[in-house]
Amino acid sequence: MTRWLYENPVPLAVLLGAVAVFLAFRALSSGERRTWLAAGTAVALALGALAIGKWIVTPGEEARVIAEDLVAYAETADVDAAAALFTGNAVLNYGRRESQGLSIQAIRRALESLAAANRIESNRITRLVYRTLDESTGEVELSCSTMTARSTMVVPTNWIVRVRRTGGTGSPSWKIDRLTFESLFGKAPPQNLW
Repeated sequence: MTRWLYENPVPLAVLLGAVAVFLAFRALSSGERRTWLAAGTAVALALGALAIGKWIVTPGEEARVIAEDLVAYAETADVDAAAALFTGNAVLNYGRRESQGLSIQAIRRALESLAAANRIESNRITRLVYRTLDESTGEVELSCSTMTARSTMVVPTNWIVRVRRTGGTGSPSWKIDRLTFESLFGKAPPQNLW
């Protein structure tokens, strides 16, 4: 329900809109008041689905925003702003989520390399898929095509960004607690890349 109503209500709204159009045509030919009422109800439900989808922000949508911010900060080599997106105990994995995680210091070194040898000259997000894992966790699968100062060609990379709600219920914030560098040119990246 989260995926089809809260995160992407458009298919449901289109389906309900199509039902409303069908019922409206039927009501025109039959003149039945009950069919007009059903068409109006379908329109109201379609608009309600769109409103609910706009109003409720899911953990997956929060994760998408954080991942897009991380990419923007990486592109401009804003190390401090990018580092602020991570929890104090965030980990960096290479290859798979289950791999041994490296500490926040490894993440900071990787970010600092973006201001030097690995400065991003151009970047394009080629895939961004987000999902809600539970009420306080969202995850983004992200693919980029990046040209850096030291690369001679566009470098395709795949990432998994896991974001969790931190802080109390009064003023929650969303932070990255796990960053997985899944692949570089379709293979697991080396840990000494930075």
